[in-house]
Amino acid sequence: MAWTWTGKTVAALTLLGLSAAAGCGTATVADTPEEAPRRASAQATLIGRVSKALDATFTAEYTWSGDSVSEGGTVTVWAAEDGTWRVDVPAWALGGTVDVSVAWTTGGFFQCAAEQCVKLAGITGEIPRSYDPKVQLPFVEWLPQLLDRHLPFAVSQEGDCFTLTPNTVVVDTPMPPGEWCLDQAGTILSVESGDFGTLELAGVPAAAVATVELPGEIADAEPLGRKAPPEPSPSVDPSATATPAPGDTPSPEPSPSPTPSAEG
Repeated sequence: MAWTWTGKTVAALTLLGLSAAAGCGTATVADTPEEAPRRASAQATLIGRVSKALDATFTAEYTWSGDSVSEGGTVTVWAAEDGTWRVDVPAWALGGTVDVSVAWTTGGFFQCAAEQCVKLAGITGEIPRSYDPKVQLPFVEWLPQLLDRHLPFAVSQEGDCFTLTPNTVVVDTPMPPGEWCLDQAGTILSVESGDFGTLELAGVPAAAVATVELPGEIADAEPLGRKAPPEPSPSVDPSATATPAPGDTPSPEPSPSPTPSAEG
């Protein structure tokens, strides 16, 4: 008996073929969500901002507070276009009674006070500790060190501020711990350090000068230190004699009575 293809048979075979095709066909590709970009670490963010700060030239005023000797005031920072710099420090020398400036020019390091400048070191030297106000260090010495990923600090970030906490295994750090605040353009907003207190940007920085000028004539003199000069001892006039007290004046001894001569 011959097989007769009916309409129901054709329909059933068609459905069976479609089912098989669906089961053995190519797999569809599912859409996978893209991974969110990783957030940069606090240290990486700090390094990025420090890189911009190192290229900046400006003239800016910083409010100075928290120093143990000086009463603070306004510190002016001059970062010139040619790489020279100068920092004006109020009430620093001689026990906080004299304003000074420290500067680095093509002639070396200088300290200036009362329109007179004294050379402290050559162009490749350093400011002696006795004459170092330290408020210039964040701008000219510590800032480049922040680029080192191997600094012995743990770096944490809150907003534009970065806190440097020393590792417990490190005794001496190349720079003191503290807090640095820099905006995304690399402008130093504030620096806090136990070495000098806190510097906080007082306004929008002005344009940089082409080169730093010393605020006085170079003189062959001694630089001024931090400590106040010793009190002068009272001078004694060697020609002056003490006036004795009335009771201390010796009474004159009576002269001996004359002996009568014998008459013959």
